[in-house]
Amino acid sequence: MIVRCVQIISPTSGEAVSDHPGIRIGEDYPVLEMITTASRVLLRIPERSGVLAERDSPGLWDAAMFTVVSNQMPNCWVAELENGRMTLAPAAWQRPGFWDDYFNDEPSAAVEYERLRAEILSQP
Repeated sequence: MIVRCVQIISPTSGEAVSDHPGIRIGEDYPVLEMITTASRVLLRIPERSGVLAERDSPGLWDAAMFTVVSNQMPNCWVAELENGRMTLAPAAWQRPGFWDDYFNDEPSAAVEYERLRAEILSQP
């Protein structure tokens, strides 16, 4: 799934802003994960290309910021419904604590993230 950023909503304030270092209006982004609740839809987007970082720091962004360019969902996505929240993502990323492990530099989580990120990015 590919989306194009049409506006930026601050992840901290929820207000529309003109720019943010993690995302750019007019750029296309692959969607790594989609999380929906009754009141909100969030998309996990990889770090912008060209950002110098030791490793990718994928962020969660409000889906209202984007229009869909390609609605083809990655083959590795599975749906999980829990406590009124539906997540579409690779099963390995849906295990409890995966994102905590990834952002805490747990090597096995980093390897799993990179493998599945590459799989998602390789699909049209």
